[in-house]
Amino acid sequence: MPRTLGGMMVPLVSPFDATTGELAPERYARHVRYYVDLGVSGVVVAGSSGESALLDEGERAQLVAWAREAVPDDRWVVAGVGGESTRITVRRAHDAARAGADAVLVVAPHYYQRRMSDAALEAHFRRVADESPLPVLLYNVPAYAHLVLAPSLVATLAEHPNVIGMKDSAGNLPVLAEYLRAQGDGFRVLTGNGQTTRDALEMGASGAIVAVALFAAPLVMELERAMRAGDDAAARAVQARLTPLAKTIVAEQGPPGLKAAMDLVGLDGGVPRSPLLPLDDAERARTAAVLAECDVPEARAAGAYA
Repeated sequence: MPRTLGGMMVPLVSPFDATTGELAPERYARHVRYYVDLGVSGVVVAGSSGESALLDEGERAQLVAWAREAVPDDRWVVAGVGGESTRITVRRAHDAARAGADAVLVVAPHYYQRRMSDAALEAHFRRVADESPLPVLLYNVPAYAHLVLAPSLVATLAEHPNVIGMKDSAGNLPVLAEYLRAQGDGFRVLTGNGQTTRDALEMGASGAIVAVALFAAPLVMELERAMRAGDDAAARAVQARLTPLAKTIVAEQGPPGLKAAMDLVGLDGGVPRSPLLPLDDAERARTAAVLAECDVPEARAAGAYA
């Protein structure tokens, strides 16, 4: 397993065959190889971008296994395992371990939102961390979970030896600053918000897992290099290109937009799974326009995708 949690990671889409609706393994393998060749620190499987809520249990494990085959052992394969019951979350963590994952990403249960008190969430995450054979990352994603992990809860859970970090996709920088107070050698905070990636890294986040990297990975890697080099002007310039992409395609359009954007840059994202619908013509035209405005490189034209 990699020793340090950080760097730039990509939250993979789950590609489906347009005719059968089944997973498309060859297309998935091409995606993973493309990101690995660009130098990402790892991939996340069956997260929000991967339409995790629409996957069968067997598909989750299969996607992890396929990713592990293509990702070098010194880079991360993180499996999304969050579920509405503690029992199923723990079971998925064991499935992910058998499939070759390095860590698991756990979103808070949220169907019974009114009963998800800090006490309930702490008990849930603590049991998952106690019983998971893999290290645990907390996942704060209010856009989908409709709740915010309290900084005090995060600080408490960060003390658990098997909780090694969190992904915060909210983009609320004052709250992120509070999460960062819990950061240390054994607990790392990663941003999951493409609109505020530069700011989050400047504040001290250890890395990023951003969906905008699915179709603009060269830009995301350029941002990381600029931050590492201390070139703030370059970092701000790249972030200015990433922000409208993350706002329009990631935040507003979700997985259908991500896959359409991948199609448009030559990465063959394909169709979302029902009940999600593909973008309509007007939405797809808007996606194409923002890609052009932000000068996103085409993967095939660059020779990086085979």
